[in-house]
Amino acid sequence: MLANLSLKNKLLFTILPLTLLIYLATILLVYQSSRTSTEALAEVAVDAIVHQQAAEIAAWFDSALQGVRTSADLLSREIVDGKLVDSRIADQLLESLLQNSPQASAAWWLPAQTGDTLYWLRGEQGVQPAPGASREAVREALGTMGGERESVAPPRALPGLSASRPVILAQVPVRVNGQLIGILGLGLDADQLQRRVARLRPLDVGLAALTAFDTTLVAHPDPTRVGRRSADTEADFLGDHLQSMIDAVRNGKSLSLRFVSPAMREEVFMLAVPVVIGNTATPWSFGVALPSAAVLGGVKTLAIEMLILGSVAVLLVGGLILLLGQAMARPLNAVVQAIAQLASGEADLRSRLPVKGRDELATLARELNGFLGTMADLVGEIKGNSESLQQTSTSLQQESQSTGVVVDTQRDEIGQLATAMQQMAVTVEEVAANAVQAAQATQEGDMAVAQGQATVARLSSAIVEDAQMLGQISRLTGQLDQASQAIGVVVAVIRDIAEQTNLLALNAAIESARAGEQGRGFAVVADEVRALARRTHSSTEEVGKSIGMIQDSTRSVVAMVQKSRDTSQANVVNAREAGMALQRITEMIGQVRDMSRQIATATEQQATTSEQLSKSLVSIASSAQSASQSAGQVHQRSHHLQTLAGRLDGLVSRFRL
Repeated sequence: MLANLSLKNKLLFTILPLTLLIYLATILLVYQSSRTSTEALAEVAVDAIVHQQAAEIAAWFDSALQGVRTSADLLSREIVDGKLVDSRIADQLLESLLQNSPQASAAWWLPAQTGDTLYWLRGEQGVQPAPGASREAVREALGTMGGERESVAPPRALPGLSASRPVILAQVPVRVNGQLIGILGLGLDADQLQRRVARLRPLDVGLAALTAFDTTLVAHPDPTRVGRRSADTEADFLGDHLQSMIDAVRNGKSLSLRFVSPAMREEVFMLAVPVVIGNTATPWSFGVALPSAAVLGGVKTLAIEMLILGSVAVLLVGGLILLLGQAMARPLNAVVQAIAQLASGEADLRSRLPVKGRDELATLARELNGFLGTMADLVGEIKGNSESLQQTSTSLQQESQSTGVVVDTQRDEIGQLATAMQQMAVTVEEVAANAVQAAQATQEGDMAVAQGQATVARLSSAIVEDAQMLGQISRLTGQLDQASQAIGVVVAVIRDIAEQTNLLALNAAIESARAGEQGRGFAVVADEVRALARRTHSSTEEVGKSIGMIQDSTRSVVAMVQKSRDTSQANVVNAREAGMALQRITEMIGQVRDMSRQIATATEQQATTSEQLSKSLVSIASSAQSASQSAGQVHQRSHHLQTLAGRLDGLVSRFRL
């Protein structure tokens, strides 16, 4: 239905009814909210007023009770052995109490056991004691009232006072050492309290009343109800809520009611609060009632005024909607035409919509113009990018050809690298063969050293003069150890070459992997090179172990030479002893000296051989052979020396000592 209407009619038939409904709902909501708020504010205000006025009534009682308490305290100080020593003191206190309590009409003193009852009244002639008959009658009138706590009783007539002047009985117990001695009381003028409460008009429309704890009305706007029970006077006003009111008064609790009063025939709001008087155990009740219509009258008036204003506003809104629809239709038609041209694909991207004002339609036209400008820039950029893309594709074709040439060149370089790796593999094999020969040479050197150690061990038991030759042999052995250390350095170099070969083979494998199918053959060669490098490394480790064995053997030779020197020194001592014993055998000693020279000559030859061992492994073998020959000569000379020693012993044995 709305689809066939123009924009202004759509606005008229949608916004106007909706506005009317919203306005009516707003009026209803405002009315309900105002009523609720007004009632709540009225309740708060009444509650505050009731509590304030209840506090004022309590203060009215407390001002009188405070004087009674003070007089009771002074009177208790005059009690001796439970009795009042001088009754004139009590009379003075009662007189002073009445004079200082303008709200009181009577005061009395009632002893608990024996003693005279004292009774004072306020009359036309001022404050004066009551006649004797009135004193006796007041005890009977009061009876057993009072007790352990302060008490306040509903109004009643007392002897000596007019029946039209009832008083509220306020009494305070007098104690000495916790024992009740008597009751000091004050009769408060009920008419004063009645007039005070009758003047209270909460919110200028409410009524107030004061009820004693036994539901007796103490003060009420209707004086005829004062002194009577609530059940007898308030049934027409409270209706079904009478019992609730009575229970609240007797229990000393607050009560809030909103009901339709049968007597007033309208809704009434009533609030009653307890009034705690002094130290009494039975609070009274102060209540206020006011009609709800008096509080809500302004709310109804406000609702009527809003309805009138709303009707006028609806007419104005209808006219504004018609004008607004026409103003909105014109720019919207221009936008529709521009979008239709864009949809047809024949739009002039240079054309722009007129922009007038700052409303949403003007913003729409402005954004559409921006869209047209963006579209124009985008189309121009796409055209330029298509030309650049064509040029880029041509350049890419040329570059791909150049890349093919570079790839071919790289393939050739990889082939050359493969050839170089093969050559390096041959070199590694040669290094391995040399390492094996070095191992064999070290084994032969070890055998030669072992033979030299054996020869040195045998030489160490020889003559003292061989000590110099054995020292030279020791130095030769040290040079042999240095040669073995040099071989270890060579082996370490071979190990480093094997590790570098392994690393080069690994890099070659990586490069062959990058080359793909073209580098697969090169990868196989690189794996063989890495395997050969690992075998070279293991061979150099075995050579190193062999060199270590040579060094250990060399150290053993040094130890044996040292032992030979020690033995030689011992032989020197023996030779000296033999020389001392056989001084006459000089020719024999000369022969020993000649033999020592020969041993020295042989030691020099051994030193020369040791120097040759430090240059290469081949010279080590030569030196070991020379050492072996020298050791043989030493052995022969040692045997010859042993023969000479035997002969010398034979010669010596000829002598008897």
